[in-house]
Amino acid sequence: MIVRKIKEQDIESVSSLMARNFDEIMSRYHSKHIIEKFKNHNTPEKVRTQMQWKEIFVVEEDNEIIATGALANFGDMENPKYSVSNFFVKPELHNRGIGKLLFRKILDTAKGKGAEVLHVPSSRNAVAFYEKIKFVQDEILNDTEDEITWMTMKVK
Repeated sequence: MIVRKIKEQDIESVSSLMARNFDEIMSRYHSKHIIEKFKNHNTPEKVRTQMQWKEIFVVEEDNEIIATGALANFGDMENPKYSVSNFFVKPELHNRGIGKLLFRKILDTAKGKGAEVLHVPSSRNAVAFYEKIKFVQDEILNDTEDEITWMTMKVK
């Protein structure tokens, strides 16, 4: 397995991987409205646009994309607000350490940028995963409208 930055030719596979997670996993925990909203935010065209402002990574095994995740700055250069974004593993490969491998790359990238705190807007089904890797639920940030739980990790 290798973790690398996304390439143009990966866009369709990444978008498809996310759509599978929305349909096969997240749909058990989230409303249809939210699933459709998330799917519409991650079409191939939108992934292509995200490549301009997020550092998107993929995990590749045997020439197949099996996971994706990104580091996004939702702040600005003076006041960055680094966040894990679009973090998904192929559904049938959950619980095999692939997410932890991918997260280490994102965390190392955040550290390299001097991040002191890392955020993640977690889907309901992923809260336990993020807690295992030392995120805590953020009591200040709350987003019930999008059915997500904001979580935070101190990087340094």
